[in-house]
Amino acid sequence: MKCLCRQQRGFGLIEMAVVIIVIGILTAVAMRSATTVIDDTRHSRTEREMQMLADAVVGNPDITSNGIRSDFGYIGDNGAFPPDLEALAVNPGGWITWDGPYIAAGFTQDSSGFKLDEWGSPYAYSGGITIASTGSGSTITRKIADATSDYLLNQFAGIVTDVDSSPPGSTFVDSVDICVTIPSGAGSLTNKTYHPDSAGYFILDSMPAGSHPLRVIYTPEVDTIFRYITVLPRHRNPAPPEYRFASAHFSVASASGTEVLRPNESGDDTELNSSGCADNFECVDEVTADEDGSYVYTSSSSQWRTDVFRLEDHITGSGSISRVVVYWRGCKTGSATNRFGKAVIRISGTDYEGAQQTLTTSWTDYSETWVTNPATGLAWTWTDIDDLEAGITLYRQGGGPKVPACTQVWVEVEYTP
Repeated sequence: MKCLCRQQRGFGLIEMAVVIIVIGILTAVAMRSATTVIDDTRHSRTEREMQMLADAVVGNPDITSNGIRSDFGYIGDNGAFPPDLEALAVNPGGWITWDGPYIAAGFTQDSSGFKLDEWGSPYAYSGGITIASTGSGSTITRKIADATSDYLLNQFAGIVTDVDSSPPGSTFVDSVDICVTIPSGAGSLTNKTYHPDSAGYFILDSMPAGSHPLRVIYTPEVDTIFRYITVLPRHRNPAPPEYRFASAHFSVASASGTEVLRPNESGDDTELNSSGCADNFECVDEVTADEDGSYVYTSSSSQWRTDVFRLEDHITGSGSISRVVVYWRGCKTGSATNRFGKAVIRISGTDYEGAQQTLTTSWTDYSETWVTNPATGLAWTWTDIDDLEAGITLYRQGGGPKVPACTQVWVEVEYTP
């Protein structure tokens, strides 16, 4: 029997080459698609990370408490944009205001991962208003704010009244201190003091966004209202809140009176230097303190230096005088210690000093009360008031440029007609 066998054929070289080329093309297409997907994923994850970093800097506006924004991030605690991303996770240097880390939980699996984009390149940030990623070969930018002032220079308004809803009027505007404590931007706290106008309205300026403690003080009785205020970015202040004392300071007091007297001439003691004015009394006579605009100061080392000023004669006051209060507004420059001040009254050629006050780097109101005339030990008379000189004495221990200064002096005479 004859056996017929078919010849078995395999792939030829050309066919094999075609298969390899097709596989290569498919692989390249697949790899390109995979690379595109990976890049898109990295791009999306980088944008989310940059949003988390932005929230760490300025806070998340969607986080609220009782309907009020409560998250202001690094800026809310420190009053400045961070110098770099590291400051979001590590205290920049013993700052008492730093309360981080501000990075969201789970975003810092290692010590530097939050500073790198999804391609492993460092985010570009050096304290400004944008964060940038360049790891993809192009720049991805996340704007934190339109301007630094949006979060650092805001206003907050309010109104002060007493229990009868009476405003201070012109008589009591200097008797109400509005004190707010804000972060300095360099790791410490700064106290700022304001006075309302006669209608009780006040504006706090240059406020960083965040929640800050506020004290409204009726100084003659040290009656204090304590609140926390929420300063929103871009001056988005709600209707001015009312701060109402529990006593009738302004309405009942109208049955009595307070006359405010201000310097109108230099007095018998003129030992301080002046800045921003021709005569020393002009540095301290303003109704609203101009603070660094004009002030008297001492550059003498380890010595008390005194300025007293002649005052306006009384006009409206009459009846029995209950007390005389000397107010002055002072501060020091720099961090040097041992900078002090005292209120002074001068009667018949003799100076009488109040308690020693330790000055801080923030302009602050101080006061001293004399219930009776210290020269006689008797009740004040209106002749005493018209002959009175009042001012301050300042002390500086050691040399250097750190000076104590005073920008405002006034006297309140309280009386019953």
